[in-house]
Amino acid sequence: MNWILLHGFVGTAEDFIPLRAALGASARCLAPDWPGHGSRSGLRLPADYTLEAHLALIDDALASTRGPVGLLGYSMGGRILQHWLGTRRPTLPAGSRIVLLSTGPGIADLAERANRLAGDAAVTRLLREEGIARFLHYWHSQTMFHPLLRLPREQLAPILRRRAAADPLGLALSLEGVGAGAISDTWEALPRIQVPVDIVVGAHDGKYTELGAGMRAKMPDARLHVIPDAGHAIHLERPDALARILLAS
Repeated sequence: MNWILLHGFVGTAEDFIPLRAALGASARCLAPDWPGHGSRSGLRLPADYTLEAHLALIDDALASTRGPVGLLGYSMGGRILQHWLGTRRPTLPAGSRIVLLSTGPGIADLAERANRLAGDAAVTRLLREEGIARFLHYWHSQTMFHPLLRLPREQLAPILRRRAAADPLGLALSLEGVGAGAISDTWEALPRIQVPVDIVVGAHDGKYTELGAGMRAKMPDARLHVIPDAGHAIHLERPDALARILLAS
């Protein structure tokens, strides 16, 4: 199976190293960096941060694969993947799968989306004016990341080093381009997804567990998996459990 692994906000392709190890050498994995992250952190043109630019990266990754493919999107990556499925309406090879990891379809209510957009604007100001360290202090204070921060030191240290090296301007541009307040929701597109979908959430991530149940009810061929002892960053906290789902037929 070919896997295309799509990271979340503040992440990079390297976040999938534990999952790739758990999948084993037979799994062929592609993990592009999003604009503003990792190898693409230095992009500065507004066109680099449009939703279409993100969808084109999935197009490029898919074009380099043959046979059945699994597309996994984590958090922001999962929202972008849902937009790709809704706009491209791809005919994927038989045996292909979609995995939506700790993600939701975005915000349908216009007033709620406006509030989120205002909140994201405050976060972008924090990134631009006070830098990555102050932003990470805020970001990691969210309850859904507490299980991640309880990982053993040898597992957590490389994650925190990558995040501390992130480009604050790149992250600000990313949030402005494809943040949950910046792009439309995909609730109405979910029933049109005909490929088998695995929705994976952490038991300690209440918001996304609820969203996952709502998404499963909308899709014709979806299963919901709740991973014990996990929060939002399942691929970093419980890569073994996630790999078992991906390897199952």
